[in-house]
Amino acid sequence: MRELIDKIGRRITAGAELRIADAREGRVVEAALALLLELLPLDEERRTEACIYQAFVAEAANDSVIAEIRQGADDGVRQQCRHTLESLAEFGHVAASRVIDIEVERLHALLDGLTAHLLARPEDTPFARVEGLLLTHLHDLGKPGYRGSLQ
Repeated sequence: MRELIDKIGRRITAGAELRIADAREGRVVEAALALLLELLPLDEERRTEACIYQAFVAEAANDSVIAEIRQGADDGVRQQCRHTLESLAEFGHVAASRVIDIEVERLHALLDGLTAHLLARPEDTPFARVEGLLLTHLHDLGKPGYRGSLQ
């Protein structure tokens, strides 16, 4: 499992370097979208990785070592969500009323939900829909949002 997580991390890090260049050229939302799409099972390799990860999620309830590895992977996704949102905020694409901690949780939940849909019924979740959902979410961040707090 650790090897799988490391492999995914290397792929995302390599993609992040390209996205930083996009952001510097003013394509911030597009760069964020591309980075988030890397986290989703949109091709056979990533579907296989996500299926293996889901099996580990199920097993984590019974094995503390697996639970720790799963938590590390989950923390990595959350960290990527935070980094993406902080970058968007830095370039003025997140409304001042948005609470980054809440937005991290919302984005992470969206990615988890999309992953579940892509694994369960990929034929009902075409790329254009996934891309549209993420773009809608990213653009909505620029609008005023709920000012609540995490419990």
